[in-house]
Amino acid sequence: MVKLLLIIPFLFLLAGIPFANKIHPMVLGMPFSLFWIAAGILLSTATLAVVYHFDCQNKGEEQ
Repeated sequence: MVKLLLIIPFLFLLAGIPFANKIHPMVLGMPFSLFWIAAGILLSTATLAVVYHFDCQNKGEEQ
């Protein structure tokens, strides 16, 4: 079930880009669309870390 979390970054970038396709406002000195993509990369990294932490195969345990 934890591996279903991997859908979140995919949907964040795929479904969110049409709504975030703007130049203004500027966030941290970047256009909003670039900030959205950078946030997606950070979200993907965090999601992969959570999935890795809770995946039983990484600990050598059986389900």
